[in-house]
Amino acid sequence: MSDIVAPETHGLGAKLLWDGHGLSPYWGVTSVFEPDHDEVLDDFEAVGERWSIETSSQWTGNIAPPEDQDGIETGMYEFSYTVSAVDAAGDKDVVLQFRPAFPNAENVYSGSPMQGMPDDLPEGIRVQIMSTNVTATEALRVLLAFAEHVGLNPDYFADEPHEWSRVYQYERYLRLDRQVSEDHIVGSGGIIDRLADFASDQSGRGEYKWDNEEIVGHYLSVASDPDTWAMLLPGDGEGQHGKAIKNYHPANPRGDTSGSDPLAHPKVEISLSNEYDPDGSVSWSDLDDLQAELDGSLLNVLSWAGVPLGPDAGVWVAEDPYFDVGALDRDVEIVANPLPELREAAADHVESELVRTELSPAQEEVLTVLTDGGQQHYETVAAEAGVGTSTVYRLVDKLQSLIESDDGILDFADDVTRRHVQGIVDKVRETADWARSSIRQVAQEHDILSADDGPLQRWMDRHGIRLVREHPELEFAIDRPVGEEEIRQILRAGLDAAEASGLLTRQYKDAAVQWLDRDGEERQGVRIVNGQMHSGDVRILGKPAGRTLR
Repeated sequence: MSDIVAPETHGLGAKLLWDGHGLSPYWGVTSVFEPDHDEVLDDFEAVGERWSIETSSQWTGNIAPPEDQDGIETGMYEFSYTVSAVDAAGDKDVVLQFRPAFPNAENVYSGSPMQGMPDDLPEGIRVQIMSTNVTATEALRVLLAFAEHVGLNPDYFADEPHEWSRVYQYERYLRLDRQVSEDHIVGSGGIIDRLADFASDQSGRGEYKWDNEEIVGHYLSVASDPDTWAMLLPGDGEGQHGKAIKNYHPANPRGDTSGSDPLAHPKVEISLSNEYDPDGSVSWSDLDDLQAELDGSLLNVLSWAGVPLGPDAGVWVAEDPYFDVGALDRDVEIVANPLPELREAAADHVESELVRTELSPAQEEVLTVLTDGGQQHYETVAAEAGVGTSTVYRLVDKLQSLIESDDGILDFADDVTRRHVQGIVDKVRETADWARSSIRQVAQEHDILSADDGPLQRWMDRHGIRLVREHPELEFAIDRPVGEEEIRQILRAGLDAAEASGLLTRQYKDAAVQWLDRDGEERQGVRIVNGQMHSGDVRILGKPAGRTLR
């Protein structure tokens, strides 16, 4: 048992196969089904609760009957039941859909092979399960109890599902106090925003959705592919799937958080992403591993946001009837927030490449042209820069890790690389004298800002500060609420760090800062130093800084 809160299962979607009894289970469903089961059958017991049959339906499917089945002129019937737990919340249900399984299945209308049904599919029954607020184990137990209740032999489903059974939807969630969510998860600078910003700079695929129209954080979601998640979490990346993490409220969000309504507070949820995972599903037998991965990813992201993870941390909403605020029953590795380090590594790589590479003025002009647009053909770049194509290719050869060439089309390796090169080139453009302010020299100046062991970097790490802009002047950001006195003390410490780092003090004094105040109001573009006192001391944010936070 760990001292970390345990997420709960929200949604589950699985396509399961049982082949131990041939087609008998399917013909059994066909025999016992009645369209009015939802009206005439009593409730039944399963997993310690009472369940009611809410809907029962059948339809003609597209699967042609097997060749040995005479007298069936249409597609084979498919069946669906919805059963719901009888409880006060009314949001726990399981949908059970039954379909036949057999080899060489054909479409009854076209005669072509049925998609999703392999030619060597064994005879049996396929059961699609779609459940809400039910664990996988509970869903199987509900299936067994339901089968017995309607007169179907439960032994048909007593064994483990066939190895081809797949899980295509799995969601794990925690319900978080609304104020904590707004302070740490959503909004500009929240962890979801930072994850989206990082993921959008990578070479893979992803998606960022947001809806703040009615309330902040009504719906925020970022989805990323396995390679992006592998950069963020421990291990070699083979255990990572494409996942989406989101913060969301009900369609009609509650306004009052003072009462006991759990829906006044959002869910923070992580799920397997069908779109951004290459397979879009996992084997049923691997569900435990997927759950461990989802839980670990969700808990790490919350930790990076600054949310305490203990069950007794006072940030979880225990009034949620389906969220039992308890401790996780397995160990999970919580790692330090990798986002700042990954950002620094990308910037350091660009700067180190430019520092070590001697570029001619003509090659610097080529680099400038490349930063002005997206993908460009090498002949276009040469023409714009006023140089020969050989000069372009010599530059590409020198900066192979920064610039890619694909069939004559040139582009930067990714958006991170483009932005960092762009920042250095923009600084060079401030002076017309390339000899005095070359790309290489400006890159060396950037090294002062990104030195891992420099005083300014240590100051930024200590107080959770990001450098969000270097041109035309520096701008820092603090991604957490801070009071008026604390922000001045932090910035005074930054001035001391700048003086000790080799950075021109004037550059720091001219810098701006953005932060959230204690009321959650965003302060943007505020000049760090505003004036000087008669004693010579500077005014931080217009006032004497007082005691310094180191």
